[in-house]
Amino acid sequence: MKITVKKNVFKKFNSLKIAFVLVEGIDNKSKLEESKHLLNDITELVKLTFNKDTIKSHDLISPWEVAQQEFGSKAKHYHTAVEKLLKKVLSKKSVTAKDVLTNLIRHVALKEIVPFGVDDYSKIKGDLTFSLSSGREKVDVLRNLKKGALYYNDEKSVLGTKLDFWRSKRTVIDQKSDSALIHFEVMLPVTQKKLNEIVKETADLVKTFCGGNVKVYFLNEKVNSVEV
Repeated sequence: MKITVKKNVFKKFNSLKIAFVLVEGIDNKSKLEESKHLLNDITELVKLTFNKDTIKSHDLISPWEVAQQEFGSKAKHYHTAVEKLLKKVLSKKSVTAKDVLTNLIRHVALKEIVPFGVDDYSKIKGDLTFSLSSGREKVDVLRNLKKGALYYNDEKSVLGTKLDFWRSKRTVIDQKSDSALIHFEVMLPVTQKKLNEIVKETADLVKTFCGGNVKVYFLNEKVNSVEV
């Protein structure tokens, strides 16, 4: 499979970097309770650190807030997966999942305050592309993407949007998933060095809790595609 981030995405989102973590041969259910405990520990820390009024002003979230402003009042209240997660935690809603990998990724996202996505690798059809919407792409029979939206798709359909946050159920992972493609999107002030640390932390957690094999790829304005 080839992963491509179109060059106009990097032109629009200055300093954007995307890291991909491909995990294969994983056990996504045996250490479920341990993964829930790990996630619950970080949610308790989040409750002590954040409140609903300060989320958008956090220095790792505010760059995405600026990028989202063009969507105006019709944009959803949360604009990335990590902000949605933070709001659920602060609303005292459970964020634990029924599979190990999702809990691990949510732990990392909350710990590092980094936008994320994860798809069942076996359910992705053909190549994966990150693009800016023309406004004609459909997420279902009744709704088109907003023009200029950052989204990603395989050869079958749109899988998710990154700012006005939405994702397809077609590639959602579950306990039966034995492979997954994780992606983290960052902008400054997150540096390449910090992104490397986040990816290493993720890979180490996956190996500890799920086993399997891990491969890592980075895309940026200089290298915008990779074969995986």
